[in-house]
Amino acid sequence: MKICVVCNNLGKGGAERVGVNLANGFAQKGHNAIIISDINQEANYPINPKVQILPLFIKKEGKFQKWLKSIKNVRKYARQEKPDVIIGIMEICTFISYLAALGLNIPVIMTEHNSFERPASAPMSFRKKLFKFWINKLYKHITVLTPADKQYIGNRLKNIEVMPNPLFLKPVKVIPSKDKTALAAGRVDDWHYKGFDVLIKSWKKIQDFNDNVNVDDNLRDWWLKIAGAGNTNSLNYLKPLLTDADWVQTEGGWKSEKYHIEFLGFQKDMESLYKKSEIFILSSRYEGFGLVLIEAMSQGCAPIACDFKGRQREILCPEGVSSSKFIRHDSSASSQDSVFEVCENGILCEPDNVDELADAIQKMLIDNDYRKTCQQKAIERSKFYSLDNIISRWEDLLKNIIVKNV
Repeated sequence: MKICVVCNNLGKGGAERVGVNLANGFAQKGHNAIIISDINQEANYPINPKVQILPLFIKKEGKFQKWLKSIKNVRKYARQEKPDVIIGIMEICTFISYLAALGLNIPVIMTEHNSFERPASAPMSFRKKLFKFWINKLYKHITVLTPADKQYIGNRLKNIEVMPNPLFLKPVKVIPSKDKTALAAGRVDDWHYKGFDVLIKSWKKIQDFNDNVNVDDNLRDWWLKIAGAGNTNSLNYLKPLLTDADWVQTEGGWKSEKYHIEFLGFQKDMESLYKKSEIFILSSRYEGFGLVLIEAMSQGCAPIACDFKGRQREILCPEGVSSSKFIRHDSSASSQDSVFEVCENGILCEPDNVDELADAIQKMLIDNDYRKTCQQKAIERSKFYSLDNIISRWEDLLKNIIVKNV
């Protein structure tokens, strides 16, 4: 098949990284893969040399002019290359692909990369609602990340296919030597969405608790590290959450020796960071799919995930994996009893719950045997999302779409 992927850039953003990974996977399977993207920005994601790259636009212009040129360029490439299908990464790239392909009899697939639901604390904007529930009606084919989203959409949209994000990293065979690090990752500027304020407050509870009781000195060696770019305003909001922290600026960000927490800034080599970290924490208030979660699991991190209405459950505790409620009421970092869910792959917590997340982290820090079990099981679970497996699912979907389009 000749498959065209249209994405905004080749160097930043989880959805864009998925777009590159899909093109790489198609090329590895022998398909003719093309990426149409902004080549003016740095390409941080590795691209298979067999993948053809075409510019979405030639030079930087105003947003309106840029996207008009993009429609013209995509239509020109579609006529020249005659792809069997065009895959749009998120709403804007899919919309311009749809306009560019009008009358050319080329199927356009819309790929959604975040949740169709939002919590009350973060209501969906009018623009998001417009694209998700109205503009999406233009497309004959839409992929969503989890069955939870498909169920939520119901009959409001047709031709919905569940398609998880692929894992690009190769799962480790042996758990690497690790530091006493609990890692979180994501754009710091998206701190509310990523729940970094909740995470920092939870970590403070743990540190304060450990300072006030007689705990194993080894627990005092643990660090929380947050990897991700963030501007001064975001950091100036998050740092004061630790009111008496001794913040010191580092080469990449900031750290507090008192609370053992560090903002690492943007990290190009996340794979090495995953390998060095014992634990990975996904503290998001709402997350369509935890791409960083499965990446961390593949490198032997014991995972803790805040689960927004079943979306992270699909990863950690899928059907067939038994789980149990864990009630923490002794030696607790929280001021009250908290309940979270444990399974062999990791821990699931309620989003936006400081006490519950603090106790879940505390369990993973203290329970060495459970942590080691989670690390090993997480590696095995991550293989379900391997690039080969996900590309095979894409091949089945595309063949079906192309046959129906003939």
